[in-house]
Amino acid sequence: MRQHALVLPILAILPFSLSAQEKPAPEKPTPQDYTTFAKLIHSTVVKQLPKEGFEDLSGWGQTIPAPDKLPLPALRTFIKVGNKLEVPHGTWRKLVGKIEDPDKNLKIVVKEFKPLKDTTYRVVADVDATFLCQVEMQQWQKGLLLIGGQIGADANVTAAVVCDVGTSFNFKKFPPEVTLEPKVVELGLDFVDFKVRNGPIIQGEFGDNLRKDLKEVFRGVMKASEPIVKDYANQAIVQSLKDGKGLISTDAILKALPKPKVEEKK
Repeated sequence: MRQHALVLPILAILPFSLSAQEKPAPEKPTPQDYTTFAKLIHSTVVKQLPKEGFEDLSGWGQTIPAPDKLPLPALRTFIKVGNKLEVPHGTWRKLVGKIEDPDKNLKIVVKEFKPLKDTTYRVVADVDATFLCQVEMQQWQKGLLLIGGQIGADANVTAAVVCDVGTSFNFKKFPPEVTLEPKVVELGLDFVDFKVRNGPIIQGEFGDNLRKDLKEVFRGVMKASEPIVKDYANQAIVQSLKDGKGLISTDAILKALPKPKVEEKK
């Protein structure tokens, strides 16, 4: 009897303990897969990229008025500016950049696509790009070329893009006419680093200053390029929505929008 008295409570508790252990954990929401949409944006951006690359000449060609009685005039360079003679002075910098092999060196990851309002959608994406940059630098001192050279480098740049796309439809036409109005609300271009591909390896203080100067050149170019990148992003996202299928497309947005109210005739 004592054994039965011990077994019965155990048998009574056992079903509850088993049910608690076998109860499945609540499923986590499956994250959306935006790979296809990201590929569409990537292909659109690649089509927009200039085949010859981009060029920055903002740091090239600085001059000062030619001082009187310069020694060694035959070794100096003189440039006619208007009616006056000037001489090159300071650091000249010229940069030409291009994305080689975009399939490898341009990565776009769409992190979020969601409605903000009935007619506005938000696209959030991360971009990682590596540019081949040819940098030419010359150091001038009152018309005398002290040192010059060219360096090829791979510059790595990242960007976080947030774009809001406003949508409007003309339901009087069939199929409804779609208008997409994109606006990049956040864009942060960030120069990560560069790796010299070819060029002279300059040691010492001058070499350190040159590499530091190059980094500033890259940062300056990236900052100046933000308006152009915004235009690229706007165009690419809108075109991708037009070309897209499934959950991320103008058709999907059209289905999700509230239908216009029809006024009843009195």
